[in-house]
Amino acid sequence: MIAKDQNQISLVEETVNTFDGNIDETTASDGLSIIDKWLNRLEEAGDEITDDIAETLERLRPEIDTAQRYNRIDNQRIASLLQELIEQTRAVAATPESSAEQEELSQLIAVLENLHRQAASQIS
Repeated sequence: MIAKDQNQISLVEETVNTFDGNIDETTASDGLSIIDKWLNRLEEAGDEITDDIAETLERLRPEIDTAQRYNRIDNQRIASLLQELIEQTRAVAATPESSAEQEELSQLIAVLENLHRQAASQIS
């Protein structure tokens, strides 16, 4: 991650604003759009540290797409992938390179934790 990269900060803010609240109020299209933006951003500015995040997002994307297209939601799989994203984002936040973006990363982690709690609570 690039310290104080404005494009990255804007994407974090967009992610937080999109997913801040109840997961049921966010459409799968919104989720897919955010995932695609993150994948593009990580491809542009990513590094070895963020490669795992991109890989997890690549696995999350078809889960969201299936939920949207076929109304089949695998909350357990989604919760598991969100947990991976939380751990990976925490690892990025702990690096010296991201020290300038601690506030934004903390907000992103909080949103991911909220999404994870909601997905986990819907596991039957």
